[in-house]
Amino acid sequence: MKKIFYILSVFLVMTSCKDALDIVQDFEINDPAVAFKTADDMKLFLNGNVYPAVDPSNEIFFTSVFTDEVGFGPAGVSTSDILTHRWVLNSTSGDASGVWVSNYNVINKVNILLDRSKLVNYNSLNAANQATYTAVLVHARALRAYAYITLESYFSPNMKDPNALGVALSTEPADIFGTKLPRVKNSEIFALIESDLQYALTNFTTTSVAAGSGTQLQHYLEKRAINAIAARYYNYKGDDANAKLNATAAIAGILPTTAASYSTMWTDTTRGEILWSLYRPNSAVGAWSNIAGLWTTNSTDINGSVNFDMSRKLFSLYENQIPGGDIRRDVFVDATSKFDPFYPNGPNPREDDVIVINKYPGKNPPLASATMQLRNDIKMFRLSEMYFILAEVAVHEGNLATAATNVREVRLKRSKTGVAPAITYTSAQQAYADILLERRRELSLEGHRYLDLKRMGVAAGVGIDRDKYDDDNQNLPLTLPASDYRFTLPIPLDEINANPNIQQNPGYN
Repeated sequence: MKKIFYILSVFLVMTSCKDALDIVQDFEINDPAVAFKTADDMKLFLNGNVYPAVDPSNEIFFTSVFTDEVGFGPAGVSTSDILTHRWVLNSTSGDASGVWVSNYNVINKVNILLDRSKLVNYNSLNAANQATYTAVLVHARALRAYAYITLESYFSPNMKDPNALGVALSTEPADIFGTKLPRVKNSEIFALIESDLQYALTNFTTTSVAAGSGTQLQHYLEKRAINAIAARYYNYKGDDANAKLNATAAIAGILPTTAASYSTMWTDTTRGEILWSLYRPNSAVGAWSNIAGLWTTNSTDINGSVNFDMSRKLFSLYENQIPGGDIRRDVFVDATSKFDPFYPNGPNPREDDVIVINKYPGKNPPLASATMQLRNDIKMFRLSEMYFILAEVAVHEGNLATAATNVREVRLKRSKTGVAPAITYTSAQQAYADILLERRRELSLEGHRYLDLKRMGVAAGVGIDRDKYDDDNQNLPLTLPASDYRFTLPIPLDEINANPNIQQNPGYN
């Protein structure tokens, strides 16, 4: 079930063998001086290599299975996925390899683009091509920053400590025979991330880098999306001032999607509050993945051979929590789901209770054919996350009332009646717990829960919280504290074997 596209060591090959060949095939030549002659050549590489490499499917799937978002469905799951669900995590885990290598693949492609862009004589270009040249670099550097932020969040034991161990720093195209790079301090990775983000925000223009028709504004990074990337980064890092500044900039002028149009945002028929999403075209071939296929086989209904269904405890958070009803219950759960009226005390609670995930319901015609039932744009950043970031910052500042206001803003928009109870926090721990609760509801199956618990779980007194019947073994523990070492991923064994300079994370030796 896991969508792991790259499994080789990043510093041995940096991309898979097929991927390395694809880079050459795109140009059908081996001489970069010929391949990169114009700003349009740079744009072609951005669209043909860099943007398609960005795919958080590994993070989304791992987070859903490892934490408390899904349970085993009736169609059965693989042995490796069973181990992930039972918190067996080590250097041979494909989940860690997928996150590590896919993000370094993005980084390497950006490094290639930045290096080859030097072959294009900027001063010889006309104004329009100079604008394209700069726009390509803006997008490329913002995407590199995003990839490094992702790697840091999963592999650094503590992103809030600049002296803690980070990941390997690579700013040049991979040399498969060159020096193997060690991991460096967070501060060194942060310097590159902040340089990339600053360049992107300072030089951003509305010059289009789109490959052609069929894409919309949210399918490429707009300035507010780069602000959103920066807001997440600074929030993870613990820089409240910059997290607040960038989250506020991302929010300016728009509001979270209301209940009336929430469902159409997930079918990709309206943009809603999406700041950036990855476009999934109507094609049965190519690099794009069927996002719903992470949890089901054929379709997002009870007859679709469901491998994983929504965990009972997550489902319960959408039931009777908001007066008048929570629109997320209707949107995220398919109507064909089986609900055991006696759950959990019925004779067969696992078999008679199948909560089918419908958060990614497929594109509707004419956006896609009937064969694209599992394909949706992947929502990378949404406005609601920015409100949660502002809520976290407010707690850090001791302003619990502002934190409550930001959380309630999201709840109001998810209420079918536009009504939500007032929120009053009396302690930081209570506020953190409620922010985690609302993030669990709103950002479920989008790849956040694992990192949310890593970042806030200890302060909130919250860890993984499962239902007894999420697994077919009812004797397993249902909780895992956020202080557990497994809330940092292991460096993949392939990387360690190929690179003696790389250091393993604590707990995995």
